[in-house]
Amino acid sequence: MKNFLSKTHKKEDKKRVDGVHEETEREVFGVTYDRYMLLQLHQVLTRELGLKNIVEMPSHGAKAAGSLYSIGFGKSDCHVTLVNPEMEMMKGWEYLGMAGKVSPMNGVDVLHTGFESDQFDLAWNFVTWTELPEAPRYLQEMKRISKKYVLLVTCNNFQPGYPWHRFLHRWYGFPWNHGKVKYNHITTVKKMIKIAGMDIAEYGTIDAPGWPDPSGPRDVRLHRRYGSNDPRQNATPNWEVPFLEYVKTGIYPQWMQVLGKWDMLLRKGVWQLPMSHLFYVLGEKRSQPNT
Repeated sequence: MKNFLSKTHKKEDKKRVDGVHEETEREVFGVTYDRYMLLQLHQVLTRELGLKNIVEMPSHGAKAAGSLYSIGFGKSDCHVTLVNPEMEMMKGWEYLGMAGKVSPMNGVDVLHTGFESDQFDLAWNFVTWTELPEAPRYLQEMKRISKKYVLLVTCNNFQPGYPWHRFLHRWYGFPWNHGKVKYNHITTVKKMIKIAGMDIAEYGTIDAPGWPDPSGPRDVRLHRRYGSNDPRQNATPNWEVPFLEYVKTGIYPQWMQVLGKWDMLLRKGVWQLPMSHLFYVLGEKRSQPNT
């Protein structure tokens, strides 16, 4: 299987950006499984909800290559708008022959997007919404620009890998750059959806392979290289994304397919919450009364 270096197409493995070496980072199998399960969830939601027009806002990455999280929607023949994407990662869409299914939109204020009301069938985000300083206002804007659905996929702090992650940040003195902790609880997100004036259409877990989501040497290395508060260290890794090759060929590892079937079968509700790395909440806009 050939590798896909999204930024460079293997022309180089290391660059220097603003005085910082930009190293090649290969996404590990756990990240690849994250992406596989997102693809499965997106395909199911597209089929069940009749989705055609999607916006991911914002669409940058979190310890992985950004702007590739909506590939499942693209594979399901949806058109995807990526708000404030990592432009170098658009080559991943080109690699899959899906450049015509995605539109990048840069310089967008996620609280005041300028999109028309009800422009999209679904507005969604993967993890990074928790970094925003005014999440409730952001959620109102997501509701406004969507015809019907808002989907938030969020890290799960109920699983045992979370306290270890917090410990490593304290031990090494890394600044916490994973958003507000309170938003990583499914009950909080469900409450926010309701306060925003939406009903809960579905909620559950995703990415529950059977082991916790602990931080390890890879996370420590990424934080040392890219997680500093030093403004000079604002480069991102030169990501190598094995998942793109799986999508292109349609051939996925056997272990991934087996775990994925159980993961999707048991996804609804909170049964897998103690071991799930992620959870999701799907909000549905309430019908306006006829006047």
